[in-house]
Amino acid sequence: MFKFPACCALIALALLAGPGSASEAGGKQIRLGSSAALSGPAALLGKRFHAGAQAAFAQANRAGGIHGAKLQVDLLDDAYEQDRAEANTRKLVDDERVLALFGYVGTPTSWAALPYVRRSRIAFVGAYTGAAMLRDPANPYVFNVRASYVDEAAKLAQAMQSDGVKTLNVLYQADMFGRSGLEAIKAAATASGLQLKMVATVKRNTAEVAEQARALAKAGHSDAVFLVSTYATCAAFIQAARQAGYGGRFYTLSFAGREPLWEALAKDLRGVTIAQVVPDPQDASIPVVGAYQRAMRDSGKSGASGVSGVSGDSGFDSISLEGYIAARVMVEGLRRSKVPLTRETVEAGLASLGKLDLGGFALEYGPNSRGGSNFVALVGGR
Repeated sequence: MFKFPACCALIALALLAGPGSASEAGGKQIRLGSSAALSGPAALLGKRFHAGAQAAFAQANRAGGIHGAKLQVDLLDDAYEQDRAEANTRKLVDDERVLALFGYVGTPTSWAALPYVRRSRIAFVGAYTGAAMLRDPANPYVFNVRASYVDEAAKLAQAMQSDGVKTLNVLYQADMFGRSGLEAIKAAATASGLQLKMVATVKRNTAEVAEQARALAKAGHSDAVFLVSTYATCAAFIQAARQAGYGGRFYTLSFAGREPLWEALAKDLRGVTIAQVVPDPQDASIPVVGAYQRAMRDSGKSGASGVSGVSGDSGFDSISLEGYIAARVMVEGLRRSKVPLTRETVEAGLASLGKLDLGGFALEYGPNSRGGSNFVALVGGR
């Protein structure tokens, strides 16, 4: 199994300890709030994302913090469940010390937060989702970092063409995330001349997919299956389809997470292509990746205590790199915010970022633009 480092677990527990856990001497703290999956079948996504984010925030704190104040994240567990995310968000926005919401993991959980974001006029930064609903110009408080699912689907459709795929079936999660991914691949398939044949749904947070595998992989044969779900569900479907004799290819959005999917498939990604919205986390020649690796080492999240079985036990992975990049965007926005810091000045600081290059990873923000990056790469067993 994909193992979460013990050192990162301790950090997650420290974050979960809540507002009263950190020193408040002199009030020199910048408080951010987050709700993410730290338990349940999607837990590795939340834990790895926030391991990378915490490495970036610790890096900033070691350098003296922002405006002389140290960053703290009040991180709450929602187990990738919408109702829990809503309760967590209510708690966070009711605390006036929380200046921004950061690093939510998932579409349904982010959806639950949006009414509170609008009502409280609080910045919502770096969610781990590419859903179109977060790209509504009518909501200026949302600041995306990663590329959209539309961007990912277009890149995956190009790969399908190159792989000789002509017909496609879809398995999608029965919620906002699944529907967002389904609509994205429908549009990309139409534009690329791919024939969409059958679709099936699966419940969130389940690996019970035998019926869907029989329907999509056996009865409704196609050249490929497009998967819109978490790593556990995607892995269970791929294994069931292989056991049913399916010889076609599999494609999935970045949300599945390349590394946990690789582990869940016993390191067998043959015929599986995954979108990835950050650079190669092993390539330290890319400045932002080199900075990420140093931050992870300095925070004790890599090396011997790294993620077992992933890329030579380096402890570096695409999910924590995304968390690191998102946190760097948050830090830059805070640096450009006027003091005293308020929810209003933080939102204005983020909006002023303009064209931002973190060192080989470019983003852009403006008065009517909250898209961040459009970077998409493809990984897996080609």
